[in-house]
Amino acid sequence: MPQRTAGELIGLRNGAAKTAHRAKRSLKNAPRTFQEWLRLAAEGSELGLWHWNEQTQVLFCDRKMREMFGVKLKGKVTVDTFYKALHPDDLTNVQNTWRYQLENGLPYDIEYRCLRPDGSIRWINARGRGYYRKSSKPLYVIGVAFDVTERKQAQLEREALGGRLINAQEQERSRIAQELHDDIGQRLALVLCDPQVIRDSDLTTVLQEIADDLSSLSHRLHSSLLVNVGLVPSIHSICAEVGRQDGIQVEFSHRNIPRTVPHEAALNIFRIVQEGLHNVRKHSRASKVEVQLTADSDSIHLTVFDDGVGFHPAENPASNGIGIQSMRERARMVGGIFHIQSGLSVKGTMIVVTVPLQRAIADI
Repeated sequence: MPQRTAGELIGLRNGAAKTAHRAKRSLKNAPRTFQEWLRLAAEGSELGLWHWNEQTQVLFCDRKMREMFGVKLKGKVTVDTFYKALHPDDLTNVQNTWRYQLENGLPYDIEYRCLRPDGSIRWINARGRGYYRKSSKPLYVIGVAFDVTERKQAQLEREALGGRLINAQEQERSRIAQELHDDIGQRLALVLCDPQVIRDSDLTTVLQEIADDLSSLSHRLHSSLLVNVGLVPSIHSICAEVGRQDGIQVEFSHRNIPRTVPHEAALNIFRIVQEGLHNVRKHSRASKVEVQLTADSDSIHLTVFDDGVGFHPAENPASNGIGIQSMRERARMVGGIFHIQSGLSVKGTMIVVTVPLQRAIADI
């Protein structure tokens, strides 16, 4: 190994010193860099940041946290500031949970509502972690808060829809049981018990009418046509049935519908048409309905339009009723889009549904 000169050794030593100095300076600035990263990350997220000092009883909250609760953006805020912003129904639970988890060394994780000055209600999920002395006495808590209003509203809507669907199912079962007992059952009993019916009427005609009513009832519960002959004939059949039974002019047109449509998509499109026509019969006082079914390479498009009285979606509770919610949910289940127009936007009511079409074979 060659011997280095004194000058070279001095140069190496100076270079090492400079490297050490740069490393020391970088380490010294590291906390500042980390703080800047955290600040930028917080500003780019939807998190609100808070810090509670148990010793000084001082609360720090960043701007996003203050915006969530609708409190002043500058100046001192206290725990009471945020307690006053809570929804009255959640205040006691938040106070009790906060103190219990802090004093028992548990992670703080709670969901509650805040009542903003403009009267709007926001759902907040707040989380925090406490830091303690060796004696287990709390020192401070660092936490974050999320505005989860949209997720919570969607959850509440699903729960409400589930409850309404169960009630609707029970009402439908009750209606079917009553129809079987009071109508079809009574007519069969009359045929069996009253010989005069057989003498005065053609027994074949009476039984055929009963069979037709049973077939119609069965068709409302489950359409075997959908399985046996496909989507287009099934929709044609139900449109013809509504026109025949209710005296409404129902026009059905279709174009480019594949010979085979995935069963789940076909079933939900059929049920949307069924529910849409039911709403027309029940609410619209329409004289004419147009049902259009078309397809392109990607999707099936359904339109159900009636010339009835319509409704204003923002003012009519029926616009958020079980029927419309059911149709919207059926479209969502197959990755589709559901839209309804009525009132000021169109004369009557128009339902527009688009359902993605996959693995379908084009009709020739």
